[in-house]
Amino acid sequence: MLTLLILVSLTGFLMSKYRKLGAFNPFTLFFGLWSAIFIAYSFFQDIYYPVSSEYLLIQICVQLGALFLMLFARPPVYLPNAAPLFVYKVNKPVFFVVQLILLIGLPLIYQRATDLAGGNIFTSIGYTRLRYAFNMEGASVGFLRYFTPLSFVASAIAVYFASKKQISKFSALLTVFSGLCYAFLATGRTFFLLIFILIVVPLAVSGKIKAKTMALLGALLMSVFFLIAWLTSKGTSVNASFGENVAGFVDSMQSYLVAPFVALSMLFDKLTNMHYGDYSLRFVLSLLSSQGLTDPPAPIVKGYQFTPIPTNLYTVYEVYFRDFGVFGFFIPLIFLPMHWIIYKMARYKNDFFVIIYAISVYPLLTQILQDQYMTLISTWIQMALACILLIKKDRLRL
Repeated sequence: MLTLLILVSLTGFLMSKYRKLGAFNPFTLFFGLWSAIFIAYSFFQDIYYPVSSEYLLIQICVQLGALFLMLFARPPVYLPNAAPLFVYKVNKPVFFVVQLILLIGLPLIYQRATDLAGGNIFTSIGYTRLRYAFNMEGASVGFLRYFTPLSFVASAIAVYFASKKQISKFSALLTVFSGLCYAFLATGRTFFLLIFILIVVPLAVSGKIKAKTMALLGALLMSVFFLIAWLTSKGTSVNASFGENVAGFVDSMQSYLVAPFVALSMLFDKLTNMHYGDYSLRFVLSLLSSQGLTDPPAPIVKGYQFTPIPTNLYTVYEVYFRDFGVFGFFIPLIFLPMHWIIYKMARYKNDFFVIIYAISVYPLLTQILQDQYMTLISTWIQMALACILLIKKDRLRL
């Protein structure tokens, strides 16, 4: 059954390449990502508890559903004589105000983070304490938390429009630096993944980045992951040798990527009650709860599942499965056509949708970890509004 699952997923990946749907299109990313996870599990399955045949069958059906959707996706068609009606530019006055606000906010959020950590956040103890305060104690940096997604969008826009000569390289580097600082202060590795995606995807979709540059940026991202793992003592230790730390980091990343797939299988085998929106409609329930109309939504951070490697990640399907049972596995497929529509708009040289598509790639690539679609919908709204503020559209004079 596992072999069949791998074959179906690889077929989808190869078909997406054969049909020439475009660089970084959502179907290639979807099938490539899940193929890698299924193959990785086949290699390391002796480490984990076995998954049930029923669970694998559901996964096969999901992959077939995605394959069916891809058959209706037509490659973007370009009209050689068609001239664009609009040109997209950075709203420079707003951009520089945002850039200034982000720089002013850095020392403020740093001071708040230091207070929460009770000491130096550049040490393993201090950084781990800060992460614990955010994740386990519900600590917050107040209104400054809105600066983090804003800094990521500003970084993406700065780099992309710097490649179009609309922003200076120095200004772009300064914006990216502030974005990286906000990602570090947020304490999660996935924040660095998000800013990496927001910078790389627009350049890749528009053909403005070379494979060597992408590989270099990928290596830098892995170095940052290693640093965060060292600071949080996840797979690495200050008392271990460099070789031991590298081996521990590789094992940690392997379990980080494969364990959620197994954890979902264990949840699939034992879950009996459905919650009908308590998990997937968290944002809506939070709004209603703030008005006293409903109970507060379920917490995002779930308990650990021992696969036997402990993990609190269950892939994208978890929240929908908790809410709607087996049918919940097919709900995330709804987002694939949405990705495709945005991607086609981006490929038509619509700079606004280039950035929007980059934002949408993050929940697509983190499917193997957890749901980031509905769970973080408030963040996506903030980022979309930031794009509206920072990018302006001018009609071309014919």
